[in-house]
Amino acid sequence: MSIRILITISVFLMTQFALAEPAPEQKGPDLEPVIQKLDKVNYLPNLLPMIIDNQDYIGLTQEQVDSLDEWQKTYTAPMVDVMQKIVSKRIEIKQAALSPTVSSSRLIQMQNEIFRLQREVIEYKLSCREQIIRTFNDENWINFFIVLAEEGMGITVPLNYADATRLQYTRKF
Repeated sequence: MSIRILITISVFLMTQFALAEPAPEQKGPDLEPVIQKLDKVNYLPNLLPMIIDNQDYIGLTQEQVDSLDEWQKTYTAPMVDVMQKIVSKRIEIKQAALSPTVSSSRLIQMQNEIFRLQREVIEYKLSCREQIIRTFNDENWINFFIVLAEEGMGITVPLNYADATRLQYTRKF
């Protein structure tokens, strides 16, 4: 009976490997498709490529574009690397969960590692968000929300950043 179970699990794992897509690190140097695919492993939107693609419509100056490009050049590759690790760890935990020799505590450790990596991605994305906030002016925000609406992002326009700052200032008095 145990031999049948092992054979069944082996066949299952082999079919999973045969049907799996190539690992992200096997893909070419174009990071954008990888980022879009891996973007599903975190919850904050990846808006910088959309901003760069629509920089003229948003009304960015060359100085603003340079600022955003600098962030992108510095942090995109490390962020993608962490996202690829998450994908690998998810595959590992799925395989480990099928093994009768892996303990529940080990699976929890593996999941905690995935949580740690997800937090790292969120920290990168929050860093990008802060860079955008520091870079955009009121006109950029208005035009950016028009781009989001045209792209069908389903994002409602939040309170304008400048208005929020003014509200904080007036509440102090």
